[in-house]
Amino acid sequence: MKNSNFNLSRITSLLIIFFILITNLKAQIQEPTEKATKHAVGAGAGFTTGYGLSYRYIPNRFGIQINFAPFKNATTTRNSIGLTLLYSLMQSEKTNLYLYQANHYYVSSQPADSFNNITNQTYSYRKDESYFNNGIGFGLEYIIAPKIGFNIMTGYATYVNFSGYNVTGETALYFKF
Repeated sequence: MKNSNFNLSRITSLLIIFFILITNLKAQIQEPTEKATKHAVGAGAGFTTGYGLSYRYIPNRFGIQINFAPFKNATTTRNSIGLTLLYSLMQSEKTNLYLYQANHYYVSSQPADSFNNITNQTYSYRKDESYFNNGIGFGLEYIIAPKIGFNIMTGYATYVNFSGYNVTGETALYFKF
């Protein structure tokens, strides 16, 4: 119980600091000098957003992000599919702050071996795995060049079909058009 109170107070402290920073940043927001872009392509990786090639569409304050990474060879199949909803809180010339809700479905099938200590034999089998991760948090996009954005996201997530929960981290690099 003592450890959960410590974690709760640490999370509360981080949220207070975050909101203080937001209120200070809001006074410094400038209007973007060039037309805002709606589309972006790049690569993303995260526990709740998925990983692989990424596409973002943000027509107004609400947007969507899709990550997809298919893999298949003679023996192994892996697919990571992520769908993330975005809500823009504030935009400035060099940064954008947003909230996100992410959903990641992962499925894989690959050969595996197991050793039986009683019979001293190794047997082969097929290991199939699939799970769903879900997360919510905030993200910050740094505009590192006129059409390039680097994103970092953090929040809280449920892992492996809601069997556990913890903090999460996500990242992406986008070309905006």
